Amino acid sequence: MKGFDELRYIRPTLVIFVFAVTVVLMLLPYHIFQNEAIDYTQKIYSGIFETSVENLASALSVGYFQWSAMYNAVSSGDEEFVEEMLQEIQQDFLGVRSARLIERPPDVLLENQYELSNIDQELYLYFNIYDSLMENEVSDRVVIASIDKDALLSEMHLDERVSLTSGGSKSFAYGLRAEVEGYDLTKWLIFHSLTAGILGVLFMMEVLALGLSRYYEMHGLQEIMYLWELEDSYTAFHSKNVSKIAGLLGKKLGLSRKKIQQIVNGAKLHDIGKIGISQKILRKRGPLDEIEREVIQGHPAHGKEVLEHFKYLQQFIPYVYMHHEREDGSGYPQGLKGDQIPLEAKILAVADVFEALTANRSYRDAYSFAKAVEMMTEMPLDQGLVSALIEILPELETELSGRKAENCLEQRSLS
Repeated sequence: MKGFDELRYIRPTLVIFVFAVTVVLMLLPYHIFQNEAIDYTQKIYSGIFETSVENLASALSVGYFQWSAMYNAVSSGDEEFVEEMLQEIQQDFLGVRSARLIERPPDVLLENQYELSNIDQELYLYFNIYDSLMENEVSDRVVIASIDKDALLSEMHLDERVSLTSGGSKSFAYGLRAEVEGYDLTKWLIFHSLTAGILGVLFMMEVLALGLSRYYEMHGLQEIMYLWELEDSYTAFHSKNVSKIAGLLGKKLGLSRKKIQQIVNGAKLHDIGKIGISQKILRKRGPLDEIEREVIQGHPAHGKEVLEHFKYLQQFIPYVYMHHEREDGSGYPQGLKGDQIPLEAKILAVADVFEALTANRSYRDAYSFAKAVEMMTEMPLDQGLVSALIEILPELETELSGRKAENCLEQRSLS
């Protein structure tokens, strides 16, 4: 990650600030996390407790109170047998604190095998007594069993997490009140927050590194181009003007804002390959000889090599490498034709030629805008783009740096 390398360029106070803010933001929801965890734990534990009580009640009803021996003993008044069975229940089932035979309360219905009741935060099970075939039922008496809540919690290993008290802050199973202890998230949350703080700092550094790299690679080279162009009376402002023309053309063609900005930035770098070419050649007033022409025509390839060294500028290679290609294949360096040339490079070619024709050169004066576009209609350029250029001439009159359309001369020609 480039962010590690960039740390040495950033003030320590900024790093500390971002780290602290990230940690604090992660710690702020601690109370919410803790409460959510406790509520979730309470629901889970309540469900487990209810299942345990239901299993206990079902086992007792099936095992003791849907049994002809118990039915006959209650019906005949065999209290010794009944008491023996109730003692057995208390011994074998840890969740039962006590069990006794009582007169049926008015609110205990006959149709249920058992009913559960919460009386003053204590749980009681009422059992109807049947014969084995459940064809007969004792109508006037039921067995009441007191549930040992703490024993059930201990049996399920929940006694360290749940405390059933009348003043409990949480609603528990069967209307009971409880205090529920959630899992301690403090250590986890502190670790999570510190980790997030470190990652936040690294992410910030990475974003800054990428942003600064892109900015300085782009604008740094553009400034180098501008300073270099100032050494030549023709090339001063050339790339900036080409970028303005190309941008207006892109807008006229209905391209997206992102693509237009890309074209503008590519246009500012399109002649980067001329850096290193002798000013003697660039300023020569007469025609170039064969070697000089070969040097000049090598600037697209040289510009391509320059941009290949910059990760974030490689997208502009087509602008630099192909802006001298022509529709009929007469351009350089590859001699591409028609659709082989990307639209961006075609736009740049039209903008470059127009800017060159309307600028003063060492061997001629500038052409007027009208004369320039007239000449361009006879050149191997994309004529659709030339037509679009003609439509934006009024805008170009105010946009181009350092020249006015009415001040340009028409009487000279390239020939």
